[in-house]
Amino acid sequence: MKGGYVKIISYCAVTVVALMMTGCVQTRYTWNNYDQKLYNHYKSPAESAQFIEDLQEIIAAAEADGKVPPGVYAEYGYALYEKGNFPEAAIFFKKEQDKWPESKFFMAKMIDNAQKRVADSQW
Repeated sequence: MKGGYVKIISYCAVTVVALMMTGCVQTRYTWNNYDQKLYNHYKSPAESAQFIEDLQEIIAAAEADGKVPPGVYAEYGYALYEKGNFPEAAIFFKKEQDKWPESKFFMAKMIDNAQKRVADSQW
């Protein structure tokens, strides 16, 4: 009988500690419902202006917290690129490259493409 109480108390203690630890988890990045907004964009690509606005809000909140998620600058840059705003797109590709060095190769290609588009449009 005494062993049963010890087991119950042990399980309760482990459960309490586990619950306390999950309450201490902090978010590493400020996503601000990015996944739902991206899904909405893929579902209704014609509403790209709304998606660009959503990305601006995500970036503003993430920069304020200092927790910009990986890929968000690139996603915003690509949305601008699709709209033909190549100079601004290059700026955000560069931000992605600076924030996330592992994206350097891909972002360098995107920056180069955006700069070529700017040069082509000046002719």
